[in-house]
Amino acid sequence: MVAKISQEEFFSRIRSASVEVLTPEELESLIHSGRVQAYIGIEPSNVLHIGTLVACEPVLLVAGAGFRVKFLLADIHGWLNDKGELDQLREMASRNGELLLKMVRARGIDTSNIEFVYGSSYQFSEKYVMELMRLAKLVTAAEAKKAMDTISKKDVSHRVGAEIYALMQCLDIAYLGVNVAVGGMDQRKIHVMAREYLRRMGYEKPVAIHTPIILGLDGRAKMSKSLNNAIFLDDGEGEVAEKIFQAFCPEGETENNPLTMIVQHVVFPWLGLVEVSGKAYESYERFLEDWRSKRITARSLKDALTEQLIKILKLIGRN
Repeated sequence: MVAKISQEEFFSRIRSASVEVLTPEELESLIHSGRVQAYIGIEPSNVLHIGTLVACEPVLLVAGAGFRVKFLLADIHGWLNDKGELDQLREMASRNGELLLKMVRARGIDTSNIEFVYGSSYQFSEKYVMELMRLAKLVTAAEAKKAMDTISKKDVSHRVGAEIYALMQCLDIAYLGVNVAVGGMDQRKIHVMAREYLRRMGYEKPVAIHTPIILGLDGRAKMSKSLNNAIFLDDGEGEVAEKIFQAFCPEGETENNPLTMIVQHVVFPWLGLVEVSGKAYESYERFLEDWRSKRITARSLKDALTEQLIKILKLIGRN
């Protein structure tokens, strides 16, 4: 059951942290029944960056409300996606699991509600492979490829491994025993496929919660280590300051502006306000008024954001 806050407030916070819920009515029903069990999959391609805070916000809210949450440390998915060898990916998954646990503790969440699961701990089992084959008999190759196109690199999206990846991500929802799948909007097609085909296989149709995709600091593409446009959870103060100083930030504009996205989707959920030039903004809307009118300059925003991101990273790092 929802702890400390009302069911209505919990639902409202989930909606605020997401771009889309499939469907709001189904999520409300799960909340009222007290049966919410959520998961998010984290592919261990690199050290986690602040975009992970955005993707994980709904599961942090779920765990904070007293419901169960599972983090899938998706080493096999990373291997299928050509992100490294299995032993390397398992090591990175372990490191990321430690960072995720620090993130949970930094929010004051009871860790007894949290479980970390390695994909390699069950995805080679006979039962899982049999269910994967059942799913493969239902889904067309075109459907699986279309679902994967928004996630996989273009140079691997045509490989059969990409389609297997998509089917596994669907099956993981059922196999982990959860009824809410959380991920960025780039996961949407896979979640839609899961909602259709898991039901046909006799499993519960999952709710899907989709979060915003944070732009990289160059304002051109999503945040990624490979594009050198990310702030990582283990970055030092100097690294954060330099990256924010160099970041793309068109003054007074919010479209394709990575820094205003970080204010909205990282700073406010974590700190509850943003402070710029000595003025505290307790809502993103109030901040936008001064930003759009250019009462807040790009330089002052960069200075403020540097300070507040360092504060958030320190909160995570010391837990």
